[in-house]
Amino acid sequence: MSEETPLRVAIIDRELCNPDRCTHECQRFCPPVRMGIPCIEFIDGEPIIREELCIGCGICVKKCPFEAITIVNLPKELGSNLIHQYGINEFRLFRLPVPVKDAVLGIIGRNGTGKSTALRILSGKLIPNLGEYNTEGNPEKVLEFYRGEQLYYYFKDLYDGKLKIAYKPQEVYLLPKVVKGTVKQLLDKAYETGDIDYVIDTLNLRKSLTRDIKELSGGDLQRLAIAAASLKDADVYLFDEPSSYNDIFERMVVARFINNLSKDKYVVIVDHDLAFLDYISDYITVVYGEPGAFGIFTRMESVRTGINIFLDGYIPADNIRFREKPITFSTVAQKHSLETYPALKYTNIKKRLGDFELYINEGEIMQGEVLGILGPNAIGKTTFIRILVGELKPDEGEILISPEKMAYKPQYLSNDYDGTVEEFLEEKAGKDATSRWAINSLLKPLNIYNLLEREVRNLSGGELQKVYIAATLLQNADIYLLDEPSAFIDVEDRLEVAAAINRFIKLNKKPAAVIDHDLILIDAVSDRLMVFEGEPGRKGVGGAPRNKRDGMNRFLSQVNITLRRDKHSGRPRINKPGSRLDREQREKGEYYYVS
Repeated sequence: MSEETPLRVAIIDRELCNPDRCTHECQRFCPPVRMGIPCIEFIDGEPIIREELCIGCGICVKKCPFEAITIVNLPKELGSNLIHQYGINEFRLFRLPVPVKDAVLGIIGRNGTGKSTALRILSGKLIPNLGEYNTEGNPEKVLEFYRGEQLYYYFKDLYDGKLKIAYKPQEVYLLPKVVKGTVKQLLDKAYETGDIDYVIDTLNLRKSLTRDIKELSGGDLQRLAIAAASLKDADVYLFDEPSSYNDIFERMVVARFINNLSKDKYVVIVDHDLAFLDYISDYITVVYGEPGAFGIFTRMESVRTGINIFLDGYIPADNIRFREKPITFSTVAQKHSLETYPALKYTNIKKRLGDFELYINEGEIMQGEVLGILGPNAIGKTTFIRILVGELKPDEGEILISPEKMAYKPQYLSNDYDGTVEEFLEEKAGKDATSRWAINSLLKPLNIYNLLEREVRNLSGGELQKVYIAATLLQNADIYLLDEPSAFIDVEDRLEVAAAINRFIKLNKKPAAVIDHDLILIDAVSDRLMVFEGEPGRKGVGGAPRNKRDGMNRFLSQVNITLRRDKHSGRPRINKPGSRLDREQREKGEYYYVS
């Protein structure tokens, strides 16, 4: 980044800033203020930083006891690319992704850097103010701003009412709170065009048509939301995290379905599953920046180049580095030394629940081990966990060594808690949840220490997920169970979450089981794998825990896909069925690790 006459961005997190409990040292020690230049002022009790007067010394950032202030220097030329600013000293977005007709544009980037803001702008729900935060956005000014560029024609059609938008939001778990009735009733209401029977059958919703929406699983809710959006007679389809809650089988179905929507349409997708985004996209746009402070969209790239730019943290065309270290992936199954004695042990188990039958092969979970659990939705993974902790009794078999206390992070999260993150953690896990040991071993590694004074109801999906993970691990339990800890968390944080969970479990020498559909997270967090097979909703078979290499090969052979490794980053990429690499890996029986 250029260091000459930078564009200075000052961000104040109003939820963290608490002037009534503060000594105002940010103002008292600021050099411009002490020289009589009102760089920082308190107006009606609220601090305001005048960016044009700020010298970028960083003293206010260091003096703020609530870590509420961020000062960032950006290239001066970005000032002419400011698209939207929410208020003085608040988040601002630079540049926008450019949708392409007849193609799927994938967007990848950290949470809090403006992906959802960009989707709202592209949908017309938010008219960008071009940095004039004191005024409402004006369509005529937007068109003048983009005159001569590709986005001019997009916004011209959008504001003239020639583009109809279909938008699938991120928080599908909130759907039962805002929509009542059965799946069929919702689809009939959403239906405007297309073959509704094709949509229902392709997205595997036929068996759920008569079910009430509040009874659906997360995967069913996700596919229902995708189906409802696709049945709109739209010109632009916007999908925010369509992979969440779906298992890998369903993700492949969703990817092919959405890709087919792009014919003569604009399709834009935001997602954090790299393999899914790679498989579904025709182009990639990266957004980088400081979460909660600013976001910058890069130019459109090919899929491979775009994802590798994000992983490298470096944009060659602009000579800009936005991350200190690149994200790389192991191409071999890492082995961990485990404790020699089991913390939990069980014989062969059988359990029938209505029409569903579950068979579990005998096995054990070692002390200090993280067991990754893979398998389709509705195959008995959660039922197995309920049996282990004694919530359900098996029809046959027994638990030989059983934990007494369980800490469980559910798949669906609620932000209805009336209080701060600190109060939530202490209510769930006691006063020690915010001790120095907890802060250093978990809260800081999960990047939620600076959220302690924030209201739970105002957290983003990814922030809420990490808070629930911390609340679970900080409980005094004999086994820790985490259901889909990757949901809504960005790529960078997923790897940090995996490392934090594994490190925390090793430190406490207690067992954990993690259910997830993100292969990268499961690979990073697990010591061994347990693979479930069968017919969803009818019969499930849980295999004995096995090493990661065998477990991955077993699972992917059931999914019927192979993954090659990108030569640059080592990230897994789904092979095209029948391709040379696909055939070679199948012959070797190596579906995931190929070295």
